[in-house]
Amino acid sequence: MISFKDSLLEAASFSPSSLQAPDAWCGHLPFAAWLIRTVDPKIFVELGTHSGNSYFSFCQSASEASLATKCYAVDTWQGDEHAGNYSDEVFNQVNVHNQAHYANFSRLLRMTFDDAVSYFSDGSIDLLHIDGLHTYEAVKHDFETWLPKLALGAVVLFHDTNVRERDFGVWKLWEELQVRYPNNLEFLHSHGLGVLQLDGASDAKKLLWLDSNSVEQHQLKDYFSALGERQLEQFDLGQTKTHVANLTQAVVERDGRIANLSQEIATKEIHIHNLDAIINNRDENIANLNQAVTERDGQFASLSQAVDEKDTHISNLDEFIAERDGRIANLSQEIATKEIHIHNLDAIINNRDENIANLNQAVTERDGQFASLSQAVDEKDTHISNLDEFIAERDGRIASLSQAVAERDDKVVQMWFTLQG
Repeated sequence: MISFKDSLLEAASFSPSSLQAPDAWCGHLPFAAWLIRTVDPKIFVELGTHSGNSYFSFCQSASEASLATKCYAVDTWQGDEHAGNYSDEVFNQVNVHNQAHYANFSRLLRMTFDDAVSYFSDGSIDLLHIDGLHTYEAVKHDFETWLPKLALGAVVLFHDTNVRERDFGVWKLWEELQVRYPNNLEFLHSHGLGVLQLDGASDAKKLLWLDSNSVEQHQLKDYFSALGERQLEQFDLGQTKTHVANLTQAVVERDGRIANLSQEIATKEIHIHNLDAIINNRDENIANLNQAVTERDGQFASLSQAVDEKDTHISNLDEFIAERDGRIANLSQEIATKEIHIHNLDAIINNRDENIANLNQAVTERDGQFASLSQAVDEKDTHISNLDEFIAERDGRIASLSQAVAERDDKVVQMWFTLQG
């Protein structure tokens, strides 16, 4: 049989495998693991399991020690005024872990404590942990309700014996039970834990360290208090390491993102630089075309003035040679054709002015249109080509008009000499 000292050394090596977020019970996990091995109960019941930190420590220790213990967790998994209310997610997590690791000897009873008591025979429970609603009336009711189900010499645990605020009343019941059951021990760390053994235990089942006069009791208090503090420190250290690892990973991911963004920005800057060069080249071409259009406008103005003067002269000649119907009819037809041509030229000029205005607007908006810049450049090239064709066509028309005017002048001179002859 393992010695008392060796059993304590085993407790020091216990490491919970399913610890959720730390709670007030975490400082008692080493003692829970040691106690269930020491008591070796046939049936262990926990009233109030919540996330399973305490319950799974009992189960883990029982499994590692190959005990024949049957374990039962009783809870509604809905919360109360002390633990707060919570969703089904808590129960689902506890149930998944229980099914995965302890289904062969552990059952979760999702019901009230009062409903669950009828599922156990009188005198059948060797180890009971009470951790439900912590008012004096509630915890007293739980103890008295389950007392008939406890075996002779059963061990009972009460959590939160050292909490005296928020209507907690476990401490009050514990003081009463210490008088009734002298074999007891209370840990003051982690909100307090009361441990008592009922009367009637056989000599083999008597826990001598529950005698307040025993040397072992003082050793146990100091020993498990220190182990509990170490348990909490290890958990805090694990959380810190996890947090640091998460932060390190976040920094690595951020640095990678920054590198990718920097590369993308550099690529965009090169693209923007190239587009600026293309735009500058197009702007230069547009400026040259605008200058050419301005020069053509001056030529159009001069030609229009010349045409006006010629029109006046032709009108006078029409009055003078009205009797020359045949010749005048031909001349009138020619003049009408010229006027239509001039009208067409005006329309072309107006269209050119509109195109130039649109071109200026497109240039003004270019800074905000990088996404469609390539298409805009192509459109400018097409427009420039159209302007070149337009100017070439207009130059040809001007040459034709000049020739027509010269021919008309010659005809007028001939008519004049004809009239003089």
